Parts: sequence; structure tokens; C-alpha cells
Amino acid sequence: MNKGHSNQGSAPQDRRETLRKHFDIQVGVASDHKLFVGLMANISAGGLFIATDEHLRKGDKIEVRFSIPGSDHVFHKHATVCWTRPFDAEGHHTRAGAGVKLDDLSDEEQRILNAFLKIHDSIFYDV
Repeated sequence: MNKGHSNQGSAPQDRRETLRKHFDIQVGVASDHKLFVGLMANISAGGLFIATDEHLRKGDKIEVRFSIPGSDHVFHKHATVCWTRPFDAEGHHTRAGAGVKLDDLSDEEQRILNAFLKIHDSIFYDV
């Protein structure tokens, strides 16, 4: 757990370039030292938040593997950790994890994500 890990900055709402949609989708993660599973708590057209207590640092290069509802495509992508949020020992109901940028989306993968986000725009409201 990251109880002693300092916050690398939780991306403020005004810094986001694209709207994020909230989900709980299983995502496999591979870093230099370990393999683990986290939950994709939200997704945008170029990145995602992985809810996990595993220690990740800003700038870490990882690989992620996930699929989104309604698509048969499996995303197996390189990603860069942009920010982290440590475990909240004070119980403020925030999830520990990391915001990552997908580094190498193909045009087709970008189209799949954009279509998914557009379809779910009316179902989910980002607060």
C-alpha cells in the first residue's frame, strides 16, 4: 500500500482536455517489476485512471491490457503514469491509483474509444 507515498498531484478538473467517463473495468498492468490487476475507474479519449494500491510513480512506463463494453477489441498498450493518488488513510472515500496516458493509440483504437465515450455520454455524468 502507498500509505507513505506522497501525492504527485491529482489532475485538477480544469487541466483535463477531454471528459472522463466513470466505470469499473478490470485492467491488467505490467510494470518493470511486477504484473497486477487494477480497476479502470474512468476513461477518456487518451487516458484512464487505474484504481490500485500498487506503487506507481509519475513518469513510470507501464503496459495495460483491457477491453471496453460493446467492443471485441482488446487494448494492449504502452502507457505513461501522469499522476498518482495515494491510499487515503483518513477515509475521504477517494480511490488510490494512477492517471495514465495511452502512448500509442492507433487511429482505429481512437475511433473505438471516441465512439464508446459518445454513446455513453448520455448515460454517465462526470461530476
